[in-house]
Amino acid sequence: MKTILLAISGSIAFYKSYELISLFKKEGFRVKVLLSNGLLKFASRLSFEALADELLCEANESWQNYNNHIAFSKDADIVLFAPASVNSINKLANGISDTLFIQTLMAAKAPLIIAPAANSAMYLHFSTQKSLQILKQNGVKIIEPIYKKLACKDEGIGALAEIEDIFHFIKRELFKEEFFCGKSVIVSGGGTKEKIDDVRCISNFSSGKMAKELAFAFYYLGADVVLLSSVEFKTPFQFLAFESSKDLKALLKRFEEGDFLIMCAAVSDFVPKYQKGKIKKSEAGLNLELNLNEDLLKTCKFKGKKIGFKMELDAQNALKNAELSLKEKKLDMVCLNVLGEKNHFGADFNELIFITQDESARSGFKSKKVLAFELAKMCQKL
Repeated sequence: MKTILLAISGSIAFYKSYELISLFKKEGFRVKVLLSNGLLKFASRLSFEALADELLCEANESWQNYNNHIAFSKDADIVLFAPASVNSINKLANGISDTLFIQTLMAAKAPLIIAPAANSAMYLHFSTQKSLQILKQNGVKIIEPIYKKLACKDEGIGALAEIEDIFHFIKRELFKEEFFCGKSVIVSGGGTKEKIDDVRCISNFSSGKMAKELAFAFYYLGADVVLLSSVEFKTPFQFLAFESSKDLKALLKRFEEGDFLIMCAAVSDFVPKYQKGKIKKSEAGLNLELNLNEDLLKTCKFKGKKIGFKMELDAQNALKNAELSLKEKKLDMVCLNVLGEKNHFGADFNELIFITQDESARSGFKSKKVLAFELAKMCQKL
């Protein structure tokens, strides 16, 4: 279990730290909080004690236990200073350790991440900018504030970064691995829509959930991720939408130089003959003329490792068909998914069989989030 030390200073954005603690706790992290004197003018100590695992402030400082500026941060895997006020930023950068809060931050040996929150004029003041530069030069990472209408009614740069963005940033810092840092990973997901006319299409029931979890897993592990999906998600990495297999083909062509292609998209096997406008129902029925679609995974000229997904309903012949797909499409790995009562379209849990040239491994029935990390680990062996 990873431990996060969340340092909260006297910024009016303090209330967002409650949501941040909740997100970290739901993810299974242990959260310790460090409260400044300025923060306690806005909020009660009790409100943070109700959420966090441990708490340190001047009121409960003690040398009889771990509630002191030397010991409190020793078990932290990362220190997140958010929201960070201008006063505390300038003090920390210049070593003015006149409070328990700054003393604890200075004593911490874990990586430090700072998310400032301040009035625009105060944030852009030369002293603040100089302090941030000093901190950056000494290995501190800054989550830049955003432009919006501030609590003081001014409009400008200085608002605390979005809570979800801070959460993703911290999780990436905690889980990144050297192998994936600098690697480019392209993930495709969701089903294609092939037009019959201008109001109808042929599609499938793919939810895009597996692709989403894969993209996030590779992102947290440190990779440069691009998610190509027909299902829209909010992401901290590059997201590009497609609709038809033709759209997806054009997007894949843009990223042929990547290190890994995870082809999770459910591309239609057939495309109908397209008719402009709307086919009238008065035309005595609709007869579709279907043509075999191009196999995008087989024909794409991706330079790196290619991983495909194979969905089967016939459990008896599924493995044989997946192995054939591995060979015919010249893939580095196939992830076999045999649909059943538990692992249906849109489910949050699934079972995969990872098949390479050298081995096959069954994952067992797990959440798609867990499966995504297992697939990423398999990629390290390719």
